[in-house]
Amino acid sequence: MVQRADSHDDVYDRQIRLWGADAQKRMSNARVLYINLTGVTCEIMKNLVLAGVAAVVCDDRPYPEAVREMPCSFFNAEEMEKAMSSENGDEEGGEAEHEAKKAKRTPATVASAIEPKLEELNPLLSGRNSIEERPIATLPDDFFAQFDAIVSSRLTIAEAKRVSRSLQKAKEGKLLIVTDTFGFDGCAHLDFGNSHSYRREVGKDKLSDLLKIEPYIPMGDMLDVPLAGVKGRWDKVTPRILVLQRLLMDYWGQNKSCQGKQKEEFVKFAKGWLSSNKLSNVSDSLDLAHFAHIAQHPEVSPVCAVLGGMLGNEVIKALTGKGEPANNVMLFNGLDGGCRSFLLTGKK
Repeated sequence: MVQRADSHDDVYDRQIRLWGADAQKRMSNARVLYINLTGVTCEIMKNLVLAGVAAVVCDDRPYPEAVREMPCSFFNAEEMEKAMSSENGDEEGGEAEHEAKKAKRTPATVASAIEPKLEELNPLLSGRNSIEERPIATLPDDFFAQFDAIVSSRLTIAEAKRVSRSLQKAKEGKLLIVTDTFGFDGCAHLDFGNSHSYRREVGKDKLSDLLKIEPYIPMGDMLDVPLAGVKGRWDKVTPRILVLQRLLMDYWGQNKSCQGKQKEEFVKFAKGWLSSNKLSNVSDSLDLAHFAHIAQHPEVSPVCAVLGGMLGNEVIKALTGKGEPANNVMLFNGLDGGCRSFLLTGKK
């Protein structure tokens, strides 16, 4: 008896019931670019690939060094290395031949290592997922503009601004997420694009008329806001989690290879950074010696999973136009499990 292969509608039946056939069709036609895989971006990618959204991974960092400590249920560097070692041990031939075969099989970059795992996640997307191994600095602006959404991590301020500018040229709104987790905290900047429109849910199976994001602040303007003056309704000083992500973006930008760095070096950098950004009122509440360790080993699996699920939902909102988007920063506190939106209002 020949077993029938599951069709598109069979696999995505529950999703179609949840948000409709038209929304599922938009998702199935979309492609999302992932720049630099981390625990949180892997969680977003896993959720969206299983939902039928094709993925393109741009990560030229060396494998497995760059992801050896990354928490991810389907992409574990140590398990993959053990599997390769086992295969190499079962082969016949001399030592030189073994080494040649090992070198040929071992991925050189994170992008090349993740490629077969993407195919395993959702066979229906076979041939639509792909990778990009060129450094982000060498990619032309029109490369980024071809995607429906971009999810990124471990970006510098300059890199995030450049990607944002390339998306601003597109006629339709395209989502850019810049997110990182650090210890029990996580932060994400979200730019849905100036022309993005959506329908708010107003009841069961009822949606509002088309709405625009108000106020809309481009990613570049968000990142140019002086942090010392950032306050909110419930924040008399700049939110600690926002400060920490910006600090790490600048630190990682100047120290691309942070492994083995001394705590004293980070503490010195952080004190200078806080002083130059006039954040002395925030620095008093930070344990920089403790955070120096987090800067080198930042990711905690449950934090990545929870924040990744929330951000994956924001991508679905962007692709389908259903649901009010988070505007424009999300702050996640793993100690109490709370995640809230925070509005960066741009230059005054």
